[in-house]
Amino acid sequence: MTIQVLQTTQFRNISSAKIDCHPQLNAIVGDNGSGKTSLLEAIYLLGFGRSFRSSKIRRIVNHQCAELILFAQSDEHRIGLKKQIDGTTLLRIDGETVRTQAALSKLLPVQLIHPEGYGVINGSPKYRRAYLDWGVFHVEPLFQNIMHRYKRLLKQRNALLKRRASFREVHIWDRELVTIAEQIKTMREEYFAKIVPTITEITADFLPEYQFRFDLYCGWNEEESLAQFLESQYPRECQLGYTLAGPHKADIRIKTEQGNAAECVSRGQLKLLVCALLLAQGQYAFRVLHKPTIYLIDDFAAELDPNKRALLANYLQSNQAQVFITAIEQQMLEGFNLTDGHLFHVKQGVVTQQ
Repeated sequence: MTIQVLQTTQFRNISSAKIDCHPQLNAIVGDNGSGKTSLLEAIYLLGFGRSFRSSKIRRIVNHQCAELILFAQSDEHRIGLKKQIDGTTLLRIDGETVRTQAALSKLLPVQLIHPEGYGVINGSPKYRRAYLDWGVFHVEPLFQNIMHRYKRLLKQRNALLKRRASFREVHIWDRELVTIAEQIKTMREEYFAKIVPTITEITADFLPEYQFRFDLYCGWNEEESLAQFLESQYPRECQLGYTLAGPHKADIRIKTEQGNAAECVSRGQLKLLVCALLLAQGQYAFRVLHKPTIYLIDDFAAELDPNKRALLANYLQSNQAQVFITAIEQQMLEGFNLTDGHLFHVKQGVVTQQ
């Protein structure tokens, strides 16, 4: 889904805004605190059901208001989201109420590149699992339900371990948990194997000074089955009160000749590496599903020299994607052809198209 019209009501410092979006490039310029990042946040909220800046709804609803409303429209669909400060959420697609955020997420594949959002490289494994599962979610129709079932089983198993239930009682849950874990492992491995060549190709362009290696750890030592591991580790798991292995422990290991990538690369190189990972996912989703990804890039110029900006801009503009980028000044968007896009200016929460 490519956004043609975006409307926000009582979102952050933007009381009301309606913008006509370009199918490819949308540049948003404004001073710090003007509200330009809030437009990216609004799209992210539609795509993920949560903010990337705050977990508290009160902070993203306009001051002294009780709710916020977001709306996006394309040729095919109209999607809307209403959040109230009491936590109530209403989701709609084409005028019909839907129960889960996943329905909106399927229609609106969103990727965020943010100065503080590089956890996929230097953060905990949960960020890399989230990156991996974003891609599997969009190409595997059954993945969401399978993952939901696994999490429920894992929660039940951990509860049994915490009260030190007998192995026989825990083992009853293990049979189904292991079966579902293997399904998740297979889906992740198949998807990862398909995107790694593209990741490698893009990183070779972005960071030719490094040779990266990308390996997927499924969440347990494959020299023995997950069932064998859970059986052998039962006494220790009872002491700890949680399950030590499974898809919830999976990770992507990114290395160079010098060691872990997070410990070798500079801040600017880190940004380019994150971009390579996200661009590869967008390219693959478009090849397989003909579904364009929406890229949200906050402070495009940060940490990049002019040559790297131009290289990243070229990739974004040739990636069959819709792009929303922010910058303090228009000069910082060097490398983008703004005549083939829309330019917006934000000042004190007021959005105008230039």
